Amino acid sequence: RHKHLYPLSGSMAENYDSRESDPWTRLGEGRLLELEDNWCLLPKDLATITPASDITTTPSRNDRKLREAPYPHRGHPVLYVPGHWGSFSQARSLGAHGTRWTGQRPRYGEGLSDREVYESLWTGEGMHDGRWLPNESDATIENAHDAKHFMDHLDGFVMDVFALDLDGQGGALHPSKLLRQAEFFARAVETIVEGCRLNGGGDRKGITIVAHSIGAWVVRIAMKLHPHLVKEGWVRNVVTLASPLTSVPYSVDAGIHRIAHQINENGDYESGVATVSLSGGLRDEMIPPEVCQIPSPPKSDIDHTDKQAGFATETFLAATIAEGQYGMDHRAIVWCYDLLHEVREIIFSLVIATDRGVNSAERVDVARRITRGGNTGTSDRRGAARSLASYQQEVNEQQARLLEEKGYWGTVSIQLSAPYHLNALLKLCIVSALLIGYAVLPTLQYFRGGHIPAAKRSTSLAEKCFATSLSFIVIPILVLTVTWARQIEFSFWGKNCPRACRVQECNLLLGTAFVLSQLATLIHFLIVHGACSLMAVIRGRCLRSHNNSTRKEGILKRMSFWTIFVHSCVRQLRLLALVVLPLTTVVCSAIHIFLLGTEDIAWNRTAATSYCFLSLLLLLAVHLIHIACESTGANLELRRSECLVLFLSLVKATFGKALFAFSLTTQWGQSDLASYYNFLATMDGGWHCNELAACILMTLLPVFFAMMTFKTHDGMTRNALRYWKETNRMSANGDAVQESNIMLEPSCKVVPPDKEPRFTGAVCLCFVCWYTWNVLANFPQEDIVVPFVSFAVSVAAYVRCRPYSHEVMDVCSAIAKDELSLRCNDPPADHDGNGSHDKNE
Repeated sequence: RHKHLYPLSGSMAENYDSRESDPWTRLGEGRLLELEDNWCLLPKDLATITPASDITTTPSRNDRKLREAPYPHRGHPVLYVPGHWGSFSQARSLGAHGTRWTGQRPRYGEGLSDREVYESLWTGEGMHDGRWLPNESDATIENAHDAKHFMDHLDGFVMDVFALDLDGQGGALHPSKLLRQAEFFARAVETIVEGCRLNGGGDRKGITIVAHSIGAWVVRIAMKLHPHLVKEGWVRNVVTLASPLTSVPYSVDAGIHRIAHQINENGDYESGVATVSLSGGLRDEMIPPEVCQIPSPPKSDIDHTDKQAGFATETFLAATIAEGQYGMDHRAIVWCYDLLHEVREIIFSLVIATDRGVNSAERVDVARRITRGGNTGTSDRRGAARSLASYQQEVNEQQARLLEEKGYWGTVSIQLSAPYHLNALLKLCIVSALLIGYAVLPTLQYFRGGHIPAAKRSTSLAEKCFATSLSFIVIPILVLTVTWARQIEFSFWGKNCPRACRVQECNLLLGTAFVLSQLATLIHFLIVHGACSLMAVIRGRCLRSHNNSTRKEGILKRMSFWTIFVHSCVRQLRLLALVVLPLTTVVCSAIHIFLLGTEDIAWNRTAATSYCFLSLLLLLAVHLIHIACESTGANLELRRSECLVLFLSLVKATFGKALFAFSLTTQWGQSDLASYYNFLATMDGGWHCNELAACILMTLLPVFFAMMTFKTHDGMTRNALRYWKETNRMSANGDAVQESNIMLEPSCKVVPPDKEPRFTGAVCLCFVCWYTWNVLANFPQEDIVVPFVSFAVSVAAYVRCRPYSHEVMDVCSAIAKDELSLRCNDPPADHDGNGSHDKNE
């Protein structure tokens, strides 16, 4: 029916963007669609004139076509919600099935010709929207069995498919993007309800939602924030296609996982919406089938909530519906012919059941019987738990069939090719660096001789190779053990302990976990011993003259740890305010103006906070790379491992927030900031804070202080080395002595060098064990690694600086110059009566 507006082309996608005239099809120049083009969404008096804002002018040339077009719509309204970086044009195949332009001859024998389909849409003959069925006006549905005979009217069922244009935004990058899309979804539903005249009395109203991928979370958040969409009966049925309803495995932002956890815990179970989830199966490379199942509510809800309005869901594997042993990939699910035919049947069954007053649990049971050919089902809420177990059994059977057909290592290769493991690989890289820094290196140092000062330690090539080989053995075995322990069930003192694994990690093969951990360890060594070492050599050659001039600086032997620490902080803050902040502001403005074509740049307190956040994040990233690429220093491998942990965890914790801060530098990005904070308050039980300010306080500042302790340690080490060399040049009689290349003699054991408190090491080791135990699971608290590692690094650096304090250096200098008077109250037995002793003692 779009031909009434675009007689030269019936494709909405072809006319959406402005383009040059096509000499082959002579379609003319396209233009941007506007609200007035959706003529069935406007009142009748406004739909007769185009554009609608120009009512006083003379009628346009489209008046006659608009008057002749069927008004209002003749099909059941369906709203398609795209997913992460999805497009509205993905709804074309669903719209083709909805208007019966496809699927007639192959599915129904002779069927209808294209001309007959067009004539029926024009005249309304032989078509219906699922509410007014021929000869079925008084028919009712008492249970799921009564819905079978309604399927004879499926041929005439027509859907009007609307699609949201989310501009290809990635909703899984940050919760603010999900909220913006949810608000747009709510306004779109209200517009369709008003334009299609669905806000009348009675039960004959409502829109069916079809959501792909992360679009399901857009719908769930909108229903959470706008409960009137459900209370008014506008949204009653939802069909999701390859949607991660339990968790979002490929999202790196902890805010997404926190929202998913809170909605699944508190949930929209009382909403009375029937939800049917379709999973792509093992062939889906983005969404594992385990996360497509809708979490069941707590037992209290199942036992005490009225079944008339509440938890009603069903999850199907695409392989059990459409032809295909292992399902289909993530994008093909929106245009698969066989699957969309079944989706049309599901929507039809939900519509006829909704129109006849069937509750949500019964509607899901109707869809289950229609899809699975009349399998036994239950209409109570306990049936949802049994259907969930049935779906999980189907996933396990599909996994076993894949193992039998492809073999173990073939299945491992298939699992490794899935991009949703990238988030787990990132966390495994963090785990590898933590284990090497806080477990492998301290163990090797202990067996190699932990009493030797850091300045005298030298690691040979053989020792480095041994440490590398040990890491490639220990870390994968440890990850493999953790994965196996989380997947097993055992009994303890007569009590059954369930598996600790979560969703997709329960079907993760041990070989897959082993290869991922090996790859993470390899990435660690490539960065630490490859990229950092190479950059250290290049940096040393380029900055040799600068280092020579730096050595001539004065000795600051009387500066304490806190004095140097404050001095370093002041220098970096000055650099941040005078260089990094203006540069960040200029770069962000240039990106907005020249690349994005946006001129509504904001200059207020919110924008200033965003610029400070981005500039501080940029400063930290550059300094972490700079510190990791240093060529000299004690415990160089440990420092690089700590820098790698901080850098990777910082990227993981702030990637989505950086995009959010960048959007807040424009007026458009700040337009819904208040609603976003209200959304956070709703999710957090009424309390919320400024997200960027909280991230600066809890994430960026700890990393900044850890960086400053690094610089303080380096400064105190240089000062101690210079001071000790000056001391060795002068003897008691003024003669010069040979220079020493060490900072402290082994005999000067006032404080053992590089000896950290055992309590600090034990706490770090416990944290590493906890993070390793949860490395393959997505949980809201995973960003705690940033402040914890920053605190551990700061404490360790402070302890390492104690031997280089001016008090210790003065004592060692006095010993070296023989200026220290030692007095013993209880002289040893080998001393003579005059207190003299052998000079060799």
